[in-house]
Amino acid sequence: MKQNLNAVSKYRRQAGISNIQIMVGVLISAILILGGVGLIKYVEKSKVNNDLSELADLKAATVSYGSNNGGTFAGLTNEIAIGLDFFQRSRVSGTAGSRTVQNQWKGTVTAAPASINIPNDGASYTYTGVPSAACKDLAQGAASIATVIRVGTTEVKSSGGNPVLNSIITACDEGADNVTIAYLMSK
Repeated sequence: MKQNLNAVSKYRRQAGISNIQIMVGVLISAILILGGVGLIKYVEKSKVNNDLSELADLKAATVSYGSNNGGTFAGLTNEIAIGLDFFQRSRVSGTAGSRTVQNQWKGTVTAAPASINIPNDGASYTYTGVPSAACKDLAQGAASIATVIRVGTTEVKSSGGNPVLNSIITACDEGADNVTIAYLMSK
């Protein structure tokens, strides 16, 4: 009879999960969640840095194009910009005449003539589908690259001016995770 009581007593001590096991599980879960959030932020920051690098390349291509065309961008289209290698080939899809350029957030990039000071004196590169957080970083980071920056319909940086942080925040938040940013560049 004594052996049966010890077996039952031993069984009861081993049943269930201890507080230490629960704390270890919670700690591991917290580490995994924080690591995942950190990884997501790192990936988004990398995308922003890549876009800023690509915008700098677009600026160089824009200056070259403007210099070769007497300072006018009349007639600039996506097809011309693609044909002149304004965009990375990995971002271009489709066949000649119907090619599209995709940004890192799976939105589109469109090139067109822009009027900054006089008609057709610049090029506009419009990015769609940009997340709000990335929009804020891009609008601020591209200030030294683009002459004018528009987020949605709001001009957040004017020609010769500095970016207006409050306008950037408001305009980027209004677009949620589907913001449209237009970068206007000139020769």
